[in-house]
Amino acid sequence: MRTKTTNYLAKNIVWKRTADPRYPFAAEFEDEKWVIRLNDFPDEHLYTLIVNGKEVISFDNWSAKWSRPIKEKSLNQVAPNKSLIAPRKQRLSSKVIS
Repeated sequence: MRTKTTNYLAKNIVWKRTADPRYPFAAEFEDEKWVIRLNDFPDEHLYTLIVNGKEVISFDNWSAKWSRPIKEKSLNQVAPNKSLIAPRKQRLSSKVIS
């Protein structure tokens, strides 16, 4: 059982994205289920860490020790493949200035 002195933000955690926008991240660490909840910011801290169903810490800044999954871009956000776009050729003037 964890005590209040546990520094949860100092643990190396690899988070996975969930389908729940209120609880967007989940992880398992030492046989415990960790979940991140988004709060009503700025009236509350941005995040709350919940371990095995208990709120253990609220915070605003994501820990540097935590590995958050990269957000996948939707098809509308993906840049077009430049190789499919024909490059424009500059036309050289055939006029000779004397």
